[in-house]
Amino acid sequence: MERHVAVPTVGRDAAGFERLVVEIAGSVQRREVSADAVLVDVFNINRALKFVEAVWQAGGIELDVNSFYLWPTLRDLARAMADGSFRNVPKLIRIRKGTSPDTLIVFAGGASCFLEMKDFVNALAFDGTVYGMALTPFGRPAASPAVIADEVAACLAELEVSDIVPPYRFVGYSFGGLVALELSRVLAARGARIDFLALVDSPQSEHAWPLRTWLAFAAGRLLSRGGGIPAAGAEEASGEPSKVLRGGRLAKYRRTLRRLAFRFLSPKAEIYPTFVPQWLGGYPPAYDRAARQLLRMKGLYRPSRYEGPLVFYRTEGGSPVDCDPKLIWEAYLPAAEWVDVSGNHQTIMVGRHARALAADVSRRLAAAATA
Repeated sequence: MERHVAVPTVGRDAAGFERLVVEIAGSVQRREVSADAVLVDVFNINRALKFVEAVWQAGGIELDVNSFYLWPTLRDLARAMADGSFRNVPKLIRIRKGTSPDTLIVFAGGASCFLEMKDFVNALAFDGTVYGMALTPFGRPAASPAVIADEVAACLAELEVSDIVPPYRFVGYSFGGLVALELSRVLAARGARIDFLALVDSPQSEHAWPLRTWLAFAAGRLLSRGGGIPAAGAEEASGEPSKVLRGGRLAKYRRTLRRLAFRFLSPKAEIYPTFVPQWLGGYPPAYDRAARQLLRMKGLYRPSRYEGPLVFYRTEGGSPVDCDPKLIWEAYLPAAEWVDVSGNHQTIMVGRHARALAADVSRRLAAAATA
């Protein structure tokens, strides 16, 4: 995350917190933001994460990434910060109110920030209520981390105390697709009706890829621009390689070896999350813990055959750190319908790509309702 200059800490009262968050929001947005502005309309995911980090830096309070769905304005958020209720973020969050009793549950990628699915959710032609199912912060040590089965058990417990009843409809993006798939498996085994299940560009950890698939992907990465063995550096007038170039070559070698070593590193190793290609670091504490937990869950996950119907949306652009999902999923999903969609893993939930995806999902939801 990008670092921000800390705003001086203010008194822990609603008015003081309001001044703080208004100033930070304006800094993040680079324009004035009203205390009554609806934050899910103001922020995209990147700016929301910058806002969360800046509040942490300035006031020592780390907001949940989905706070904006519960306290929709800066004024509401400031009051929650003042009375401590900002800590009470439920696992199941209503992210769009509907006019019919039907429901759709979405599972976000990353550390469950539903703002990344905002464009997709807003574009859905669906009369029911849309909920987001957030990941549970298990807080377990690296040596005995939570696994996806633990997350599924937490989702089941949440559904049991909610007002949501079958038939269930699930859309899981990226890592969220793994949770949606495994939750559907357990619900189907219990006899619950699953009307719709969609996985959107959901990866597996490369630990689970067949060795031949991994070798081909690794070789392609090594030969691609920037991923290959570095070429010999130019020589100085003395005939000796430049120390700067030599240092750059060593850094490239280290990066290459680090990426190759990742396949063989245990997800239970303390250093494991920092080897994952997507890892950036510098997160606030709770987000850091959530990211580490998610990466270990993904690393420990091993797929098994799922017989139920589902739609797998595969992006045409894919991801630079993942192989073609069809290569690793097709054998496990015999009843899947594969749909290629425009965009790549990063853009599928944004703008026109999100709207095109929402149109197809909407059509399928409508067909399932009349079946």
